[in-house]
Amino acid sequence: MKNWRGYWLMSVAFIHTVFALITFADDYRSLYDNGIINSITSVQGHAAVWFFLFGQVLFIVGLLVRHYELAVDNKIPLSISLNLLLLSIVGVVLMPDSGFWLVFPVVISMLLSKPLPLAQAVEN
Repeated sequence: MKNWRGYWLMSVAFIHTVFALITFADDYRSLYDNGIINSITSVQGHAAVWFFLFGQVLFIVGLLVRHYELAVDNKIPLSISLNLLLLSIVGVVLMPDSGFWLVFPVVISMLLSKPLPLAQAVEN
């Protein structure tokens, strides 16, 4: 399958979000019970919210990659590839037991393919 990278990232994001909802279920209930607004009162609550939000951002990145796969013949801007690589490396260094490893197949594939030139990425 030629255009798999966007789907891969969206799938990882979906699994990440489901994992967050299961793992932090009590924390989310507490946020809801405390009225949502300004309801984070613990480090665990902060972690729960950021864990959930990162899944959403990763899904958006997956949508962006999918767009590039379809719109410009599977070429991803080098800036996106390098930033995902940097994010993955930092994530793996800080948290080796995390799911950041799951981004490496996408990043490697992006870096091995011909990137979209910066000027063309800006024009489109």
